[in-house]
Amino acid sequence: MDGGTERTGCYAFFLIKSAGVLDFDEGFLPEPDSAFDPDEITALLGLQPFRAHRAGEARPGGRGRYPFSAWYGCRQAEPAVSRLDQCGRIAAALRPHIPALRAIRERYNVTFSIEIDPQSPDEGGVIGMTHDVIEFCYLTGTEIVVDLFCYRDM
Repeated sequence: MDGGTERTGCYAFFLIKSAGVLDFDEGFLPEPDSAFDPDEITALLGLQPFRAHRAGEARPGGRGRYPFSAWYGCRQAEPAVSRLDQCGRIAAALRPHIPALRAIRERYNVTFSIEIDPQSPDEGGVIGMTHDVIEFCYLTGTEIVVDLFCYRDM
């Protein structure tokens, strides 16, 4: 795993990513004019990402180049933060930045998501969304994604 995504019971983060579609054969296909400079997002939000990359930047391990831009921030993880609190803390951290998030969406062809990765399907626990999280997602057009894909350790 890379960029602060070490194995934990569950982690969640906020993602700003080039708009596009995931194609089974081709991978992620970004929409035209969806590339952005992650440093500009950092400056607009005043928050440091735990990971970011630009479209065209080399992937780790020499596996090609990223076809999309992405900014990963507000990471929350167990055991320091319970599963029930993770998304709430992300929404609370970003709530003062709703005007900046709206400006980012107007300026760039991007998507917002709160990504939840439970890491292990056999670990117990509840992943929950409070009214505050749902309201934040509504106000910013943010999707909630629960990633149950089984990644291979590299």
